[in-house]
Amino acid sequence: MSREAFHLLLERYLQNKCTDEEKEIIEKWYGMLDQQDMQDIAPAQVKALEQKLWDRIHENALASESEIPIRKLKPAFRLSMILRTAAAMIASFILIAGYLFFSTESEKPEFIKSASANDINSTANDTGKPLIVKLEDGSLVTLQPNAMLKYPRHFSKSVREVSLDGEGFFEISKNPLRPFLVYNKNVITRVVGTSFIVKTNSAATETEVTVKTGKVIVSPNSGSLSFKIDGLLTSGKGVVLTPNQKTVYNASENSFATTLVDKPLPIVTKNNKQTAKESYSFNDIRVAEVLNQLQKSYGIEFTVEDKELYNYTFTGDLSEQNLYSQLDFLCESIQATYEVKGTKIIIKGKQ
Repeated sequence: MSREAFHLLLERYLQNKCTDEEKEIIEKWYGMLDQQDMQDIAPAQVKALEQKLWDRIHENALASESEIPIRKLKPAFRLSMILRTAAAMIASFILIAGYLFFSTESEKPEFIKSASANDINSTANDTGKPLIVKLEDGSLVTLQPNAMLKYPRHFSKSVREVSLDGEGFFEISKNPLRPFLVYNKNVITRVVGTSFIVKTNSAATETEVTVKTGKVIVSPNSGSLSFKIDGLLTSGKGVVLTPNQKTVYNASENSFATTLVDKPLPIVTKNNKQTAKESYSFNDIRVAEVLNQLQKSYGIEFTVEDKELYNYTFTGDLSEQNLYSQLDFLCESIQATYEVKGTKIIIKGKQ
C-alpha cells in the first residue's frame, strides 16, 4: 500500500466516507496507538499522528513476524508463514488502495452540491452547430455539439462556478475579485478574465485546455485531492497556461503534457478586441530583433542555443504566414533549425 493511498483512506475516514469494512480496518489501526497519542491533538499535529500510525503499522507487522517460534518451525515452513502473512496484509492494502483510486468521485461545484434544482440552469447543445450561452456576468460560452453546461441561476459573491461536459470555448468577463472555475470530470480550470477552450475526448480519459488570451491554472479534479480555491495560485499539482499554450491531462496516468498549440496565433491587445498589429517586414535586421518581434507577437519564448546566430542579419517579408512558416523561412536564410520543446521554441545551428 502506498503512503498516498494510506493518507487518502484516513482522510475518507475523517470525512465519514468510508465503508463499514474500511472503518473496521482503520479503527484497528488507531487501536495500535497509545491513548496519550490521541489526546488533545492540535491541527498542526495531525500529520505527525498520521506518521506515527504509519510507523506503528509497520512495527506491528515486523513484530508479528518476530513472534513466530523459529525453533519449532522448519526454515521453509517459517518462510512460507511469513510470506503468507505479508501477502495477506499486502492484499488487503491493495484492495483498499484500488477502491480509493478507482472509485473516488470528481469534485463538484458548490452550487451543484448545495443549490436546489430550481437554482441550477442546464444547457445542452443538441444541434449540429456551435451554441452560444450568455451568463449573468456577461461571460460567453460557445458549446460544441453534444456538449452540456451547468451553471447557477446566480453566481455567489466570491466565486463563479460552472460544470462542463464535452467541448466549450469560454470568453470570461474580467473580475479579479470573483475567480471563474470550470469543472469537468478530469480537471478544474481557474481563470480571472480570459478566453480558452476545454475539451474532453469521447472516452473521458483525457481533457485538453487551450488558452487564447489571458492566463489559466489547470489542476486535476480528483475529489479529496482537488485543490482549495484559496490555494489555486500556489498549488503544485496543476499547470499554468498562457496564450498559445495547451495542456492535455491524462486521467488514467494523473499527468499533464503541456506544449504549444498546433497553430499559434498573434496575441490580442489589452482591449481584447483586436489582434496586435506588428510589422513582419525586415531589411538587414539582426536575428535577435526578429526573434524578439515574434516573441512579442505570439507570447512564446524563444531560446537560441548557438549564440553565433545572433550575429546574423535577416532580410525578408514574413507577413501573411503562420508562425511555423515564418520560422521555416527565417531558419533557412540563416542556416539554422528549430524545435518545439514544451512551451518553448529552440533555435539551433545546422550540424
